[in-house]
Amino acid sequence: MKPDIIYSKMNSVYSDNRGITGLETAIILIAFIVVAAVFAFTVMTTGLFSTEKAKTTAQAGIAEASSTFAPKGGIVAEGDKTFFACFPPPCPSPTFVEKVFMQVTLATGATDASIDPKDLAFIYTDDNQRHSMNASTAATDSGIIRSVAISKIVGTSPVTLLREGEVAEIEITLNKTHVAVTDECNDCTQLGSNAQFRIEVIPPAGGSLIIARKTPPGIQQVMNLE
Repeated sequence: MKPDIIYSKMNSVYSDNRGITGLETAIILIAFIVVAAVFAFTVMTTGLFSTEKAKTTAQAGIAEASSTFAPKGGIVAEGDKTFFACFPPPCPSPTFVEKVFMQVTLATGATDASIDPKDLAFIYTDDNQRHSMNASTAATDSGIIRSVAISKIVGTSPVTLLREGEVAEIEITLNKTHVAVTDECNDCTQLGSNAQFRIEVIPPAGGSLIIARKTPPGIQQVMNLE
């Protein structure tokens, strides 16, 4: 074989770059894969964090909006005890509601809640008036609600904490409106017959418990307000 032919074949071997090109392509491909993996990890981590924060926020919002208490049983009203001042009998029938009794328990999903009077607020509204007060307020004649008493009728101590399965009774005493008596409310309108009223119990955390009822056509000594 002639030397020029040998030199020609050797030059063609040296100028073949196909192996180098394949290696460069592999390196570039690996770099793309690494970058994509890092980017995907970053996106997934951010998404999971955002989802967890959204879940926490949603749960907090639901807990705040959900009612802490739920009614247990019926709402009972008592008419004014006119028979104490009546002599001789027969005594006249009651003319207005003097007390409202309600039983409450923890709502589904709620945790232990305070029933300490200082932690609960009450708002009373009807067609004639609105009155709000703290349950720990002493008996007053400055609004339709005279006083609020809270007692645990199912459960154990402490009496200021309502736990799952326990029941508390709330007794709301309403003021009379006779001007002649100094310890009665002169700026109130008594809760009479066929009257719509609404009582809102506001705990320190969670949603309010709203009780809306209508008194019967005739006021009796004891009335079950279904």
